[in-house]
Formats: sequence, C-alpha cells, structure tokens
Amino acid sequence: MIRANLNDMIDRAEDPEKMIKQVILDMENQYLQVKTQVAVSIADQHMLEKKWKENEDTGNDWMRKASVQSIRAKTIWRAGLWTAIKPPCGWRKAFANRWTIRKHKWTR
Repeated sequence: MIRANLNDMIDRAEDPEKMIKQVILDMENQYLQVKTQVAVSIADQHMLEKKWKENEDTGNDWMRKASVQSIRAKTIWRAGLWTAIKPPCGWRKAFANRWTIRKHKWTR
C-alpha cells in the first residue's frame, strides 16, 4: 500500500529526478543553517563561561577584601583605637558625642 502511494506520487510529479535533487539541495541548506547555529551557540557558551569565571573571581576578590576589613575593624575595636580613626566630615565628633551619651546611660 505504501509502495503504491509512493509510486503514485512519483508518477504524478513532473520530474522525479528534479524533485529529489531539489529535496537534497534543501536538506543541504538546512544542514548549513543548523551548523551555523550550533557554532554560534558554542561561541555564546564560551563567552558566558568566561564571564562567569570573571564574575566569580571578582566576587572572591571582594569577599577577601571584606574579610580583611572585618578583621581590621575587630582588631581596632578590641585595641580601643576606634577614636583614632578619622571619619570624614565631622562624623568623628558626632559619633563621639553619641558614644558619650550611651556610655553615660550604661554606667547609671
């Protein structure tokens, strides 16, 4: 039955050889398009992996900096040198005033 249908379709076609050649050309064109799309996808994947690595390195660097500053702040606080730090624009005076008020409240 299937053979009969295929033979019938081939007989109806104007030129079966031309149709087969056209189908082959279409398939080759589609193959080239798919090949190009795969190449673009692979290039995108490599670019994203590179960006991922850069962002991971940047994040690790910031974590290291934050850890160093945290350790530094704890050391300064424990040594009682927090008043030696000079914050910008009069913050030191404002902080010292607040600290004095709180210290006064705690000693009562």
